[in-house]
Amino acid sequence: MPRSDRLSVFEWQLLAEKLDRAVAEAARLYLQRLTSRHIRIDPKMWSEELDELRLQREPDYDRPGLPLAYALKYMPRRVISIFGSLLRALGDRYPTSVLDVGSGTGATALALDLLNAPRHINLLGIEPSPEMIAFAECSQYRARVSARYHEGSVASSNLSRLPLGSFDLVVFSACFPYHFDQWDPLLATLGDFEDNEGKMILAVEPDGKADLLHSFARHLRARGWPTQTFCCHDLPEPIKRDDIPLEDMQEVWKRIGSPGSKPPRTWWNPPDDKFLIANPHPSWPSLRESSAVIGNRLQGTRVLAR
Repeated sequence: MPRSDRLSVFEWQLLAEKLDRAVAEAARLYLQRLTSRHIRIDPKMWSEELDELRLQREPDYDRPGLPLAYALKYMPRRVISIFGSLLRALGDRYPTSVLDVGSGTGATALALDLLNAPRHINLLGIEPSPEMIAFAECSQYRARVSARYHEGSVASSNLSRLPLGSFDLVVFSACFPYHFDQWDPLLATLGDFEDNEGKMILAVEPDGKADLLHSFARHLRARGWPTQTFCCHDLPEPIKRDDIPLEDMQEVWKRIGSPGSKPPRTWWNPPDDKFLIANPHPSWPSLRESSAVIGNRLQGTRVLAR
């Protein structure tokens, strides 16, 4: 796993190239599926729909093809925000099972894959838009993460039916609707901290939803959860570079008619994302502990072999 205090520009460039290939590969496969469904490619319409985000309104993510424009415009930023926040929060520890609420086009799965954890990670994504799920399922470029996706949302009763105790990490990835206020059902599902000392919660939202994160943090603290908040300016410096070309993604961007005014970029200056961590020190295995266990097992095997 990379370390936030040791991440070099060269190491990040290699990770950004992997991100570029992964998103472009998913975009190409999703394009093929649009063609097989006889969906007309209309970048201008998609771009106009995404402009709703500037007005603090939710686009119609179920419009066929919109996830493609969303991924090319926003997915690198979302992956990098989640990757950077996890890198800062995890230290030398790592999750093995993840619930991704508001999984969208699959940014959390790709971010976790970039972490290159020493053990495989299983991810369950919950997403209200079948079309966004269709794009996420096109992502084949993952070596360390197995992901499956189901329909559902933070505002539905789906979460209450999930065995949350089986997840080490719960990610809320830009999933709170504007003016969300259904905290009681959500907090009842998450439970009190004393019952969840082995679980971490990460919530990522743009600056326009910062009040929602503050409200979420207050409700979590009322149930005993220790919390930390920080912003994009606190992330490792190498990942905030905007001069790393996304060549594969730009090829897809040109192929569909260049939606929007600017080609895909790794980072926006500044993206102004905000982060909330609940339980910053979960009882997960550390890399050092894992190495020691593996070493002891190998030593025991050698002794038995003699």
